[in-house]
Amino acid sequence: MQLVADVKCYYCGFVSGEMVSADGQSLKNGTFRPALGVKMPVTRGALRCARCGGPVFMDDVRTERPVPTATTFERERPGRPRRVRPPASEDSEVIRA
Repeated sequence: MQLVADVKCYYCGFVSGEMVSADGQSLKNGTFRPALGVKMPVTRGALRCARCGGPVFMDDVRTERPVPTATTFERERPGRPRRVRPPASEDSEVIRA
């Protein structure tokens, strides 16, 4: 489980993104995940609002399960197995006249 909190602006109420941390750790040491379409300027130190540049706070703290990575499976095709060709080497070149 992980802790997730919305990062909201004190002035305009805009949600710039989310802070995510492992369960049992402080959100201050978490990772900032910007909202869709939000480009945060790279700043040293405290986070600021992406819209107006105002101070932000963490709101709506909740626990979530980490999103598993997507796994794709290829179905087997009926019929003959694929033909595996040996790797081409430089010695086996054929010179045609």
